[in-house]
Amino acid sequence: MTRSVTRRRLVVTAGTLTAALAGCTGGTDDTAEPTPTTTDSTAALTDSAPVPEDASCGVCNMMPAKFPDYNAQLTVEAGDRVFFCSSGCLAAYYVDPGNFEPAHEGATFAGLWVHDHETTELIGARSAWFVRETNADRVADPMQRNPLPFAAESDAEAYVAEYDELSESDILRLTDFDMDLATFYRGRFFE
Repeated sequence: MTRSVTRRRLVVTAGTLTAALAGCTGGTDDTAEPTPTTTDSTAALTDSAPVPEDASCGVCNMMPAKFPDYNAQLTVEAGDRVFFCSSGCLAAYYVDPGNFEPAHEGATFAGLWVHDHETTELIGARSAWFVRETNADRVADPMQRNPLPFAAESDAEAYVAEYDELSESDILRLTDFDMDLATFYRGRFFE
């Protein structure tokens, strides 16, 4: 236990120093690459963070660090950071956070990040375009059923154009996520 407390203090100290130095060089937005941050500062809540090796998905309990091209994360304005194995788990949590963490019922999110389906770069979920992919056989991602995030609308449109059963109506924004979408992707995790 002492070792993890010491390591945590070192990470918090390093993250605070990094955040302080970043503040001197200019602001960031939720489209930036992951940088070391802490969750005890309001500014840090708007920055993505590296996924800890021991973090478990806030919905399904898988290990997000094992899926570096697919994992996602969000921060709650109250100060918590939640990691996910995939965009489908983030979608479920975004729609009904209180189902997974009672303290987050009605929570407001400071930042949300997903990995672009094509480039695998971490991007801001608020600015992303999502394709409501319904065919688990087309994508080899965790949980085998996820909305596919794209940084550019044109990339989402190109993906949809490849498949007859998909249409422009399958292109969504984060604000379009609803309980129907959440239960389609992660229904078994709702009580």
